[in-house]
Amino acid sequence: MKKIALLAIAAPFALADFALTPQTYGAYEDFDFICKITFGKQAKVADWKEIKKAYEKTTDKKAFVEKLGLHEYDASAIIAKNSEGFFENGDRHYILTYHNHTLPTNYTYLVHDTIDGHLFDLGSWRDINYPVLCKTK
Repeated sequence: MKKIALLAIAAPFALADFALTPQTYGAYEDFDFICKITFGKQAKVADWKEIKKAYEKTTDKKAFVEKLGLHEYDASAIIAKNSEGFFENGDRHYILTYHNHTLPTNYTYLVHDTIDGHLFDLGSWRDINYPVLCKTK
């Protein structure tokens, strides 16, 4: 009984671990520094593995989507990929994009990985100007 209660209480806290910066940034900023000055010294750029793991663990998928703040179709945020950095071959920067299970048909967005059948995609894009998704805890 206690174990079940702890799981129910723990799930919402995982949702609070990510936050979008209120401003947008280009590709060549110090994103970890931006996260730290925006959300505190413990904050850093969210990593794809962390996002995917948090989504898989959460019991309230809808709340997770809402908390990330990417509510509109094709909304994107700057992230890192699996501790490998920010860029995919050349100048394509890694981003998290909300696609609500439907990829655009005439699109040059590269999909490197997906969450829940293209609910969110790890993609890359040139000439970005997006908010940064930070891991706050």
